Amino acid sequence: MGFIERLPLTDMTPFTNQQLQSIVAQLDQAIHSHDQWYKSLLRVLITHLPPEEADLLPDAHLHCRFGQWYGSEQASFIKDNPAFIALGDAHEKMHRSARKLLQRMSEGVPISPIEWDHFENTLDRVRLEFQSLRLDYSTIAKNRDPLTEAQTRGSMLVELREQNALVSRGRQDCALVMFDLDHFKRVNDEFGHAAGDAVLVSTVRSVKEVLREYDKIYRYGGEEFLICMPSTNLEEAGHVCERMRAAIAGQRIQHASSIEPLQVTASFGVAALSSRRTVEESIACADAAMYKAKSAGRNRVVVGN
Repeated sequence: MGFIERLPLTDMTPFTNQQLQSIVAQLDQAIHSHDQWYKSLLRVLITHLPPEEADLLPDAHLHCRFGQWYGSEQASFIKDNPAFIALGDAHEKMHRSARKLLQRMSEGVPISPIEWDHFENTLDRVRLEFQSLRLDYSTIAKNRDPLTEAQTRGSMLVELREQNALVSRGRQDCALVMFDLDHFKRVNDEFGHAAGDAVLVSTVRSVKEVLREYDKIYRYGGEEFLICMPSTNLEEAGHVCERMRAAIAGQRIQHASSIEPLQVTASFGVAALSSRRTVEESIACADAAMYKAKSAGRNRVVVGN
């Protein structure tokens, strides 16, 4: 099974798109290895072949192909995921149950229906945890913009409605931010679309360095982005936007099509998710505030309501 390099969790999205795809591929391979182990176990139990010595060890869960990967340093890049932890627990219990079945067979003692049902239950739990872990990462990969690695609009409304429900119940404030790169068409026209792509990638990276790990940035369209900031009121969001605005303006983006580093600015509009209006209406408020920033001279933040 191949492994990806472990990276420090230094920003709100620690894995690149390529790394996410690699994680999913590794989990697919782990699921396949587990299925092969199960088929081998059934063959031993049905035909009474000698069991694998490793399957009779008290720590058998550490010796199968999946167990070796799970316990390695190379797998620790996802070690904090609750589904990963739950999978390890389920996997150990399954091997413990399988060991009892193999011992019964080796001793010539019939396996009772209760023992077999217990094993099947542990097996089902492993499969469930496998799929849960895989779903975590495949969903993130599916909803990522392939260029900027911001989230796409595919899951945006669902996630914003979840935040709006918390706002409606008085659980939290939540701010929406719409920002758009100023005069971005000039970059594409003068330096080419590859340069424009480089600007978009660098800009999203700069913004993520300002945001918290649970803030979300969506590519709303072209050079326009929407940010959801839970547990943040309008005043706080305005201050964060000033930091993002300065970070974008401070970029010096090197590109082969330009002798001098590329520089861009962005205009920001802020609005609150509110129980008094729909999510779409709140987005429209943030959009309107952004256009006020554009009309006021660009490279600035306008806080709406």
